[in-house]
Amino acid sequence: MLVAVRALLYLTRGRRPTLSLPSAIKRARYLVGFELKICVVLVAAVSLIDWTFSVVAVAVFLATDIVLQLVVLSATRLGLRIIAREGSAGSYLRSDREVIIVGTGKEAQAIVDAAAESPDSGISIRGFLDYRRNGLWRYRDIPLLGHPDELEHFVLKEQVDAVVMAVDVKDLLRARRLFKTAEKMGVALYFMPDIFQTHLARPQLSNVNGSPALMYHAAPSGRRADIGKNIIDKIGALVGIILSAPLMLLTAVAIKLDSRGPVFFRQERCGINGKRFILYKFRTMSNNADKRKHLLKDLNMMSGPVFKAKNDPRVTRVGRILRRCSVDEVPQFFNVLRGDMSLVGPRPPLPSEVEKYQLWQRRRLTVKPGVTCLWQINGRNNIDFERWMELDLKYIDNWSLWLDARILARTLPVVIRGTGAS
Repeated sequence: MLVAVRALLYLTRGRRPTLSLPSAIKRARYLVGFELKICVVLVAAVSLIDWTFSVVAVAVFLATDIVLQLVVLSATRLGLRIIAREGSAGSYLRSDREVIIVGTGKEAQAIVDAAAESPDSGISIRGFLDYRRNGLWRYRDIPLLGHPDELEHFVLKEQVDAVVMAVDVKDLLRARRLFKTAEKMGVALYFMPDIFQTHLARPQLSNVNGSPALMYHAAPSGRRADIGKNIIDKIGALVGIILSAPLMLLTAVAIKLDSRGPVFFRQERCGINGKRFILYKFRTMSNNADKRKHLLKDLNMMSGPVFKAKNDPRVTRVGRILRRCSVDEVPQFFNVLRGDMSLVGPRPPLPSEVEKYQLWQRRRLTVKPGVTCLWQINGRNNIDFERWMELDLKYIDNWSLWLDARILARTLPVVIRGTGAS
């Protein structure tokens, strides 16, 4: 149980900085807070399954756990410092280094801020070089040394170990020669690309056929979290199929007795990045429902390209019950098990709907569609199309495993009450 709790919290934790070494005090605070969360979740889980435990045992466990984690933290930091001093490459700016920053914009100032907040990192910023500024300009007591063309002089004078390139986009062409200067002198050069002013897309280090590249993507990503979500989807779908097997059998019998036609309704939907797949649902309408759809345009209660009718005459008697209880959605566990869908994600749209999307609405296709999402727990058919799209994008922009867990927990009460179902 401890391993499961620790893994869950580890997968759901936020992103951590990689270009600076946080101070020992910050790391210790984070660690103590993390271990306290583990202890609280563990005690809650043990209480729910009615295991006996004493307060003393919990206190001893927590104290021992924190002490051991602090020992591991100290050993890890010592190892990282040894590696940094030996000159091994790392994913962040190595400590105990004399640094010059080329540029004075937001990126350059952020580097100074990070260094100032981590005084024990050993990173010493000697000053700035800039193409436009001159005179006695300073930022947080770090002076402007001069012009980037004088890089060679300042590297020799200040005994610089590394140069950080954080120049303005307009100065990129002029800054090309600095790469050659740093390369000839054997000085490490870090490039902070700020070429595109993005609002949603996040840059990530990647490669194309082995060549280094920056990938900008507006969809949430993170290998650990993606793996965790995939595992939860597979296990959740399998458990859902097993537990709902008797219900699906009864539903199939009821559908066959109520009306002519197949038990399951198969429909082409758009998945991640618009890739099409076959969605499975229990049939809730008459067998010729699609042919009659154009006759019911006046009954549409939704704005935008979506069609939803409150009292749709095509819905069968059993179908009305299935829709009110959302039982018709149960076969989508098979879609989740196949990998076409996720337990939580924006609902998969019809290709005809996607064709009418505005550009900003297409971003909801950047993640795998799901059985439930924010739309389902915030009114479903009671909210208009624009608000529906906004909720889906809000989910994408704030995605985490913890958010998925909260949505799943809130879905069941909504389904039981039948809120927004039609």
